[in-house]
Amino acid sequence: MTPEPNSLHTGPTRLKVVTFNTWKCDGDYPRRLETMCEQMQALDADVFALQECFATLDGSTDTARTLAQHLGMHLHTAPARRKPRWFQGGWVDSFSSLAVLTRSPIRSGDRVELPSSVADGGRVAQICSLEVAGRSVLLVHAHLSHLEGGGALRAEQLRALLGRPVWMPRHDIALICGDFNASMDSPELARFLEPPWGLVDAHEQAGAGAKVTYHTPEGQGLNLDQVLCMPSCSQAPVVCVGASVVLNAPAQPSGVFPSDHAGVSVTFSVG
Repeated sequence: MTPEPNSLHTGPTRLKVVTFNTWKCDGDYPRRLETMCEQMQALDADVFALQECFATLDGSTDTARTLAQHLGMHLHTAPARRKPRWFQGGWVDSFSSLAVLTRSPIRSGDRVELPSSVADGGRVAQICSLEVAGRSVLLVHAHLSHLEGGGALRAEQLRALLGRPVWMPRHDIALICGDFNASMDSPELARFLEPPWGLVDAHEQAGAGAKVTYHTPEGQGLNLDQVLCMPSCSQAPVVCVGASVVLNAPAQPSGVFPSDHAGVSVTFSVG
């Protein structure tokens, strides 16, 4: 993958990135989709990295496409996890895909198969190269294994991504984000914050404190969704200037939440 040319800008560029699990077609999907459209519009983000994007095989329903059209954004989709799902009173052949939405055109986008297992159902990642205000951006987007006790598999999946030769071309800023189904201080992921990978938790670096992005049925709060910087692949000065948990409030007056996950928003200053 070829990085974009270096920017001629002398001042920093703002880049706002949001990662969010859209929860397939579960719950009150029509109202949830309306809520997603409204709340995502209000975030004014440059990039959305979306997981579990429901899409029927016949194309009649497509979460990512609907959101992209509503927000007026460019779309790159990585179809994944095809299977029958219960939707509007019947079983439909469908995908639970990854999608990247951007304000600027996506220069290139690849779909990458990740290590998986039969029980895991097949995992993929996206690697997208784009340009924001003249700055080249490398976005790596993944949804790691959800299996209980699947820490070793999650580590293998992340290691496979970080070991790809795509890292050789450097961009102004390089990010990896998504639903990792684990916190960065978990035994399987904490090692990636250390050399040789040296990933940086952008939410933490911004001083936003601890975060919860998912609650179990028992009410336990978990930190599963991450936005990480890859300094070794970034050639411009990058500062995390703001971060927050988003898309975590019910619509009014319906009381419908956008998803069972909250999103994570990080704003960067590049250059």
